[in-house]
Amino acid sequence: MLNSENAFKNAISELNASNKQITFAELIAQVWGNETVEIYIGDTAEDIKLDESTQKCVSVLIGKVIAAYAECLVLNCCFMDQQTKMPKLGNIVCLNERAIRTITIIDDSGTIKDSFLSTRDNKIVKKLFQHDNK
Repeated sequence: MLNSENAFKNAISELNASNKQITFAELIAQVWGNETVEIYIGDTAEDIKLDESTQKCVSVLIGKVIAAYAECLVLNCCFMDQQTKMPKLGNIVCLNERAIRTITIIDDSGTIKDSFLSTRDNKIVKKLFQHDNK
């Protein structure tokens, strides 16, 4: 986590110092190029209906950041092969940065879903940050 935090701080500091303007997609590619990321785009991919309830499955892309140009983030995404029903790589996706609601690198820091906490957790989180800064 600290590596990504510092990488973003350094990249943004360098951009500010050079007065260079880049897009969000280009910043992601600069900091997380060649990394595997999870991107929540905010839509519901499907609704799974059970007896008396419905579970919404959100739209998430998982892939390796290849490049970026302007507002386009290019990913090598994982997809479910319809013949073998197994996940495969090689689906090249061009994603408009405006579609990205949340993005995280896939590492041992949890998933996007893990980051959505209850508002009741705010004091615990504040204590974690205070402890982290010491």
